[in-house]
Amino acid sequence: MHEDGDAVSQLNRSQKIIEYGMALVIPILLALMLYSYVLFEDMFTPLFFLTIVLALLLMVPAFRALRLHYRCWARNTMPQRLVTGLIGIIYISAASVFGVSVLSVYRGLEPEQPLTFAVLASFALLLIAVMGYNAKFKDRNERTDIRFFRQDMDKLAHEIKHTCESHQLSCAVVPNGNSTAINIPDKKVFITIKKQANSSSEVMMECADPIAADLCSEIKRTLDQEA
Repeated sequence: MHEDGDAVSQLNRSQKIIEYGMALVIPILLALMLYSYVLFEDMFTPLFFLTIVLALLLMVPAFRALRLHYRCWARNTMPQRLVTGLIGIIYISAASVFGVSVLSVYRGLEPEQPLTFAVLASFALLLIAVMGYNAKFKDRNERTDIRFFRQDMDKLAHEIKHTCESHQLSCAVVPNGNSTAINIPDKKVFITIKKQANSSSEVMMECADPIAADLCSEIKRTLDQEA
């Protein structure tokens, strides 16, 4: 249990690094690139390569988070963190494009050209799409737990079905190619198992009703024995 707690804490830190990197560090560097193009041209190339390097470095906490998902169950918070990161990128980038377009007037450029407005319109549409996704899936993600297993998808589905049968609960197992959906209607529990590389599987367990918390905990313990 203590090891699981450590893994959850490490996973949370890795995800926060990704979130802050996307929401602040990368967009701020992109903003500096835009301003340097107008004000300090010699700084544009170094800032460009620095942005690329830092973006690649975000792969380190991403791979670390993936490995930690094999060690513990955790709330499915990564989609929400990605939404926060994308909103940060959109806001800062849009503000930077607008600011640079205003400053470019003093540099003899043409900020009123259609491309500038097309970029701003694209940011607005992207923001609407991100906010729409967040409104649709936020509540569901907040009540969903996730873990990866180095086990075959069918074997995990069999273990879940066996646990339900031991409680005399009906469950619908619906294979669908590289994923299997398991619905336990009496407890409002929805489980999705997705096939991953190297004979691994991703399990997402949504507990829509708090009354099913004990069942979800037992299913987790059963699957943990397969980890």
